[in-house]
Amino acid sequence: MFKPFIKLTAALGLTLLTACGSSYGDRCDTAVQCSGGNDKDVDACIAALNGAQDVAAAYDCQDAYFKHSDCVDRSGTCNDKRFETSCKDEADALNKCENAASGQ
Repeated sequence: MFKPFIKLTAALGLTLLTACGSSYGDRCDTAVQCSGGNDKDVDACIAALNGAQDVAAAYDCQDAYFKHSDCVDRSGTCNDKRFETSCKDEADALNKCENAASGQ
């Protein structure tokens, strides 16, 4: 059940969503309702997003992170039990920022 969330966060460089925890909760609730899951899946999703925000901050990529987060908020939809976004450009920019900062 949680695999779609792992794929989603990995595709985003383990970085998604907005800074406040309630926003994470809302987004994770929506994603779990879409794909099926339970409260543990929501909790795991929130933990992954909090970690993703910390990673972006550590690499000084907050601007790219929040641009991506805003895109996810605007474009996230449920399609055939999969939570999807149209944020490839924003995700690529975030990954590029983090990779540059890490020396990769």
